[in-house]
Amino acid sequence: MKNALFVIAIAAMIVSAASCDLKREDPKNYDSLFLGVYLGMERQAFFDHCWDLNRQKIFTHGPTNESVEYRLTGELDDPVIMRFYPTFENDRIYEMPVLFSYEAWAPWNKQFASDSLLVGMLNVFKRWYGEDFKVLDHETMGTIYYKMDKERRINLFVRDDQYVQAVFTDLKVEKELAKAKGREK
Repeated sequence: MKNALFVIAIAAMIVSAASCDLKREDPKNYDSLFLGVYLGMERQAFFDHCWDLNRQKIFTHGPTNESVEYRLTGELDDPVIMRFYPTFENDRIYEMPVLFSYEAWAPWNKQFASDSLLVGMLNVFKRWYGEDFKVLDHETMGTIYYKMDKERRINLFVRDDQYVQAVFTDLKVEKELAKAKGREK
């Protein structure tokens, strides 16, 4: 009888732990980013996660020392390359810049320019993170689509002719950094 209770207790802990991981993937969890990566994720956990997905041939090493690459298929009509690497604060992900470009992009392929990619990625982001993106017309950066929920801000904008950029930011950490910077002055 004691063994049965022990097994039930262990099973309950495993189910509980598994459900916590599933919640991280839920877009209603406002620390969730994509593909199992989340704001506040520890540096080593991020590296281990990327290494594991690399072994599964899901992630590859990007073109720079600090970039991870993922081939986004099935979301738009044409494959998109997604490159990312976080900014860490106190060994936890604080910000995640992400670059998107069509795999077939070339300066002469106007149908694969960033302005059309922005429209497609905005629709993808609305499916992933919810419909309520707002628009900000910035004098130098152009149109920025943004969403703020709880302590996560998402910005999506055209970076140049090739790239659409997204930036995910932990607003709580951003406020703490701004406050600390103000004290330094």
